[in-house]
Amino acid sequence: MPSAKPMTDVLHTLCMHRSTSTTSSVVENARAHGNCNDRRHFIPLDQVYEQQVSSGVLLFDRLQQRAAKKLSRLQAALSEYDHDTFLEQLKVYEQEYEINVVDKLQTANRPHHPSDTMPIPRGFYIHGNVGTGKSLLLNNFYNSSFTLAPDKKRRIHFHSFLQDIHQRIHDLNKQLLQQYGRSFHVDTSKQRNPIIHVAKQLADEVTLLCIDEFQVTDIADAMILSQFFGELWKRGVVVVATSNRHPQKLYEGGLNRGYFLPFIELLQKYCLVHHLGDDGSSSEMKDYRRIRSGVDMPDGDNQCGDYFYLTQEGSGQQNTSHETDQLFRSFQNQHSQTTSNNQPLNLVVKFQRNISISRYHSNVIARFTFDELCTTELGSSDYHAIANHFKIVLIENVPRLTLKYPDRARRFIALVDELYEAGCCLACSAIDIPDRLFVGKSVQSDIVTESEETSGVLHGIDVAQVIGDPVSEMASVKELSFAFGRATSRLLEMCSKTWWDERIGHLQG
Repeated sequence: MPSAKPMTDVLHTLCMHRSTSTTSSVVENARAHGNCNDRRHFIPLDQVYEQQVSSGVLLFDRLQQRAAKKLSRLQAALSEYDHDTFLEQLKVYEQEYEINVVDKLQTANRPHHPSDTMPIPRGFYIHGNVGTGKSLLLNNFYNSSFTLAPDKKRRIHFHSFLQDIHQRIHDLNKQLLQQYGRSFHVDTSKQRNPIIHVAKQLADEVTLLCIDEFQVTDIADAMILSQFFGELWKRGVVVVATSNRHPQKLYEGGLNRGYFLPFIELLQKYCLVHHLGDDGSSSEMKDYRRIRSGVDMPDGDNQCGDYFYLTQEGSGQQNTSHETDQLFRSFQNQHSQTTSNNQPLNLVVKFQRNISISRYHSNVIARFTFDELCTTELGSSDYHAIANHFKIVLIENVPRLTLKYPDRARRFIALVDELYEAGCCLACSAIDIPDRLFVGKSVQSDIVTESEETSGVLHGIDVAQVIGDPVSEMASVKELSFAFGRATSRLLEMCSKTWWDERIGHLQG
């Protein structure tokens, strides 16, 4: 059996920051404090968790502790798992299977799949309410998995994961078009299936894939994910994911969902499904982002973060918050020695695109209106580029967001997710507090509030009728309603003084 590393100062580096840059530095610091090259040594996650609690980094949570113990078992299984050998045996198996075309229908002559003798460690799918510690557990698991070389594991947000898949498929399609001409489009063989090819490519790159905020919102992604993950699991990749939804609820109500059901079966086969709060103790469920930000519930005295400013009702999109204006100028003055932005910044985005940013200062701070970011044809890849270029982002004149205009809400939620992943500091001016910014959070209810342009509520009307979307788009709308809660929680934390002080206190002088 693999031996666990003794508890050392390395544990203090396994902190709760969620940004990808912090994750990378945490791994490097941890490796520097101990012999992490011995793949049979690892730090059990439940010990990591206990140390974080005892050192005051975290508050004790029985439900988080239970999940950490289960993830520790996966760590032990990974320490015994040789994915490279598995892939070598799989290659031999596939060659033998293709050669024995005549005999392969006879059981006695079938080659043995490598999983018969080398079991694949079962992954982990953790779901639950927002702010309960799912991302924390995922990050701690990733950071403390020293049994894998850094280049054999990957931690990624679901938005970025999809972008990467689409980019790879796009690049491969161009390559296949040049190689085979347009005839490859009608070739259904696995050898020329871009989705299968990209999945094989990723399986050769990583043993462990950690995905935060797993969700499925449309038929195109549903079809891609079914094929993609089927191939990943076949090739021995271990998947650990977080989500707000139980697997059986993924893509619920979506168009042609029947085609997606095999994926759910595979997910439950290859991943242990764990609910953070599976004993039904609703009283124990807490939003730790809200606690860390020091913000009360909507009926409390402190309803906003320190960097979340309210604009006047009906002031229109031309209103500029005095606070955000002052904040932007203060950072300009503090960093006046850096390069001035006399010209708009053309920020490179994926798929050979770029976006122009006019109000910014160096790579420190950028300023946008809500309309600039969320009512134009921008998406996750654009927000990813912004979040990874600037340390501070100011967003002005955020309106109420409703299910009646889902595209605006989707874009803002995607923006918040990307800023959160990158660890950006956020300041917002908005028409209302975060808890009342997203209207119509519950799709299950038959009461839906209209947009800010109309007044009153509609009773007893189906959500699809109210928002004007066909039933085929209801999966996306349902996922959006769950995302409202996550975005509120993240807004509160990113706009808090605690978040700002931890990340850029030194920039404020």
